[in-house]
Amino acid sequence: MTIPSDFRDNYFKLFGLPLGFELDGAQLGARYRQLQGELHPDRYASAPDQEKRLAVQYSALVNEAYQTLRRPLGRACYLLELDGLTQEEIAAQQVDGSFLIMQMELREKLESIPGLVDPDEVLQHLVDEIRTDLEAEESAFAAAYAAGDTQAAAGACVRMQYLDKLLGEAEQLENDLMDE
Repeated sequence: MTIPSDFRDNYFKLFGLPLGFELDGAQLGARYRQLQGELHPDRYASAPDQEKRLAVQYSALVNEAYQTLRRPLGRACYLLELDGLTQEEIAAQQVDGSFLIMQMELREKLESIPGLVDPDEVLQHLVDEIRTDLEAEESAFAAAYAAGDTQAAAGACVRMQYLDKLLGEAEQLENDLMDE
């Protein structure tokens, strides 16, 4: 068993998907399950050691590729990497001041929620607002990437990173409040 180099070089090829931001999640999931079924190391328990190692490596590659492609942010960063941008170059993209002000306002709202008498409704509204903003940035990324505008796509990717982090914090606060 050998891992074809083009599979290692391109996760989209590994899953038989067209290169692009928009993808069929059901097709990705089905192909993932198929590959894991074929390549799971347990299937190679009685195989020679080298084949076992390759099965483990291939299974790990499939897992990494799936985790990267299944989430829009991971997929966006990966597409930019395929276009030759490093993580450092993506992170160095300038974000306009109005976006940063909006981020600070959202963060202030998030930080004030635990002190409210009935935080659940306010938190849900904030989570919905962040998700809407994140979806808008995902659309901006998709349009810029499809147009071949790598710089605009990278800018949208950075804004997606900000929003994704904030959404994660809001969801963690939601979990913390439910545990109280």
